[in-house]
Amino acid sequence: MKYQRFVSLSAGLSFIILFLSSGVLYFIPDRGVTGWSAWSFLGLDKQQWDNLHINLGIFFLVMMVWHIYFNWKAIKNYLKVKKKLKIFTKEFNIALLWVSIFTIGTITMTIPLSILVNIGNGIKAINSLDDGNPPFSYAEYSSLEDFCHLSNIDINQATQKLRDKGIHFKSTLQTLKDIADINDISPKEIFLTIKTPQTRYPLSSDIPVGIAHKSLDRLAKEYDIDLEKFLLHLKKYGITTSTNKSFKHIAKEHHLHPAQLYNMLLASQK
Repeated sequence: MKYQRFVSLSAGLSFIILFLSSGVLYFIPDRGVTGWSAWSFLGLDKQQWDNLHINLGIFFLVMMVWHIYFNWKAIKNYLKVKKKLKIFTKEFNIALLWVSIFTIGTITMTIPLSILVNIGNGIKAINSLDDGNPPFSYAEYSSLEDFCHLSNIDINQATQKLRDKGIHFKSTLQTLKDIADINDISPKEIFLTIKTPQTRYPLSSDIPVGIAHKSLDRLAKEYDIDLEKFLLHLKKYGITTSTNKSFKHIAKEHHLHPAQLYNMLLASQK
């Protein structure tokens, strides 16, 4: 076998898969949302895409090291000026500059690189709207009984609704994920079946995915929030706002980090 051809082809093929997985991970919501809605692409869920991206990334790096070994003579020629070895050639300096710009710019969230990150985060958040996000983190791993208790849903009414819709389960102590897997549906579908118009999510200590694009009015309908308490709490910090503005808009308008505003919301409910 010609090892040089094997290495080049392996690096090329793994790069194609890495390119695909990078695109998938750029657009899809966080794992908490994808697990809740049983999201998949090309038959793979979010965790499988994560695993694929990591392992193919390691394989690609190994192949590139091997590729450099086979092409070291050519690489040395790239670093020569008038047949003398010189690492910091004009081409090397330009390449180093661009890599540094992308690296430092991403870390410091400098425009325009921050725009790429924000676009991806925005798409993830938009994909999490309309009941896409769970009531609380990893809700699918709660038993049906515990889930109903935490979501203020009557367990007897919930079990009857599930049976009426033909959703089978052996015990209310089974997790939503297990019940969903048995019935080939998502945990989100179970929740939408048993929820009532009065059902409101408990307020999680972790900022819920997708909250940024929702108005305070909508949040109060979905979550167990006393808006009057929150607005009074904001006034202590000199913040006056209307309830039809989005969470993200209020944070940006008053130069707050969204997590800081969410902590204010949590504190106001105590």
